[in-house]
Amino acid sequence: LLSYHGWLYERNHKSLKTKIWNVLLTAFFKVQLLQEPLDAYDGAMPKLPLPDVNDTVANYLTSMEPLLDETEMTQLRDEAEVFLKQDSWKLQFYLRIKHLLSKNYMSDWWRDFVYLRGRGSIAIDSNWFGISYMNHTTTPVQIAHAAAAIREFLLQRTRLAMGTFPPTISGGLVPLCMDQYKYVFNTTRVPGAETDELRQTSIAESRHVVVLYRGLMYRVQCYTRTSGRLLTAYELQATLQGIIDDHYEGATLAENYLPALTCIDRPTWAHVRDQCFLSNSTNFKALKAIENAAFVVSLDADASGPLAQEAKSYLTGNGYNRWMDKSFNLVFKADGRGGCNVEHSWGDAPTFAHVNEYAQIIGETGEAFDETGNCKIQSGDEHLHTNKYARFYPPERLVFDMTKALSTAATAAYNTYSKRVDNLQLHIESFEEYGKGVAKKSKCSPDAWTQMALQLAIYRNTGGKFVQTYEPSMTRLFRRGRTETIRSLSNESKAFVLAMEDSTTTDATRLDLLRKACDSHQTRSHDAMCGKGLDRHMFAMYVVSVGKEMPNKFLEKVLSQKWKLSTSQVPIFQLPPEMHSRCFDADKFRGTGGGFGPVADDGYGILYVLYDDNRMYFTITSQRACPTTDAEKFGGDIAQALRDLKAMAVRAGVKF
Repeated sequence: LLSYHGWLYERNHKSLKTKIWNVLLTAFFKVQLLQEPLDAYDGAMPKLPLPDVNDTVANYLTSMEPLLDETEMTQLRDEAEVFLKQDSWKLQFYLRIKHLLSKNYMSDWWRDFVYLRGRGSIAIDSNWFGISYMNHTTTPVQIAHAAAAIREFLLQRTRLAMGTFPPTISGGLVPLCMDQYKYVFNTTRVPGAETDELRQTSIAESRHVVVLYRGLMYRVQCYTRTSGRLLTAYELQATLQGIIDDHYEGATLAENYLPALTCIDRPTWAHVRDQCFLSNSTNFKALKAIENAAFVVSLDADASGPLAQEAKSYLTGNGYNRWMDKSFNLVFKADGRGGCNVEHSWGDAPTFAHVNEYAQIIGETGEAFDETGNCKIQSGDEHLHTNKYARFYPPERLVFDMTKALSTAATAAYNTYSKRVDNLQLHIESFEEYGKGVAKKSKCSPDAWTQMALQLAIYRNTGGKFVQTYEPSMTRLFRRGRTETIRSLSNESKAFVLAMEDSTTTDATRLDLLRKACDSHQTRSHDAMCGKGLDRHMFAMYVVSVGKEMPNKFLEKVLSQKWKLSTSQVPIFQLPPEMHSRCFDADKFRGTGGGFGPVADDGYGILYVLYDDNRMYFTITSQRACPTTDAEKFGGDIAQALRDLKAMAVRAGVKF
């Protein structure tokens, strides 16, 4: 039943086959879906299919037609033909064996070779950030917000550990793979000389969080040592107050800069870790506290400031107030605003966003806080009025032995990373002239409509050039599924863009071309979700070619091409409305989602949110050092492209 995906392609009218499938699936699953354990459907999930190599190569050649001229395409076709005749069947043979013997022929290689073997910095280049709601601050009291969030996240950890966190159900009927969720907590990416390692500790070893504040790090116990009870938010706030009240001034600047080591290239950080931490008992103890923590919390000294400035701070920090190796950092600004920084190798954005949404529900009503914004006193907290809390659960400041070698390395790491932070440009384009409704009334998918606007914008931004464009699609319909690439640039999108820039083309023709481009994009999107994409298959064949010492120039060429436009859409809400608070206001709780750094030095990173029928938000990043990119200018280009699409549709007769 779960291997059938025809329903994805039937947007308007359901076939008899899909209707029968729907009835059968409902009979077998729906009654018990939300009562099942987290991994209840893991054994029922189908395997990610292994595509036919001829189909993959044919789809790749088609995807390159908008980018290359006739001479280049002829050469590429010749190289592809040689590949198909000589090496493809050998590589496919090994992949068939891997497919037969593994739960997912791709996911472990994707994690290990794309992420863990990446030798550059994970800060900006791999980690991504999330930002809280635009028009709602849970509480203006920083440590109250942090305390309530710590408790709620730890409650979600308990649900995940016990298996009571409900599985995600697509469309209320089809379960998605939940494998990534087991890595949300207690997980650290450990640097290595040639490859990193994902290391996870047990809950018994992770009964604390580590807090970064003003260049110092503290171990905060979150459970009582006798009964093992999770501390109340009031108790946790009192503990965090102990950090604020700690006026220790003995740390050197180099000690303050220690977290910057997680922001530099991995081999250098691995060497410093081996030489200055693992071989030094004092430093090893402190490092173990950090790496064994449930997660890291950063209490930033600065207020949030303008939205783009706040967003950038969640992604980059100030150079030394994020421990980038942890599965996630919760960040709280001095004015109570909050966000997160998330390491990418263990899972994808919707997974953490889902857990985060559960944890944030308590902040929607403000019922956890009193009129001053502090955490309310709970049953059992009364003793804290008469006793100094730090005497019972004092935060433990982590102590480091700042040897000359460690001091030099930390200072150098901070200086190097600070330059990268300064080089990053982040702009948020808040487009509030229309939203998803315009695309729907134009008979287009909202996501595809937005991608076509991006194609028009980048064509104008680059002075009439098309660029290879990346959009991820989840493959969690399959066991251990992660993502597949949707190639947004296509022959259809190119034809549409050229028609928009051709003054002799009628608006009726432009609208027809837009619809064809959107339909084509939707088909490729569904293909990617169903395991019929081309990029992961190409990558897997490349991995085999390297592992079997069968170098292949065709695959090397495919993998060397840059994604100058890297895009991603994230849903703000994954939980049904009834799970949110009774006073939930969709307008009040809207947000820009988050963002990530550009994949190419001369490209853009774009995360967009199609909030409702009235708003779209685009978080755009680029490098200031690149003379051909400008995130703010490109934001303006996107807004103008969106205006032009609607105006064209109106002239073509669409009624809004």
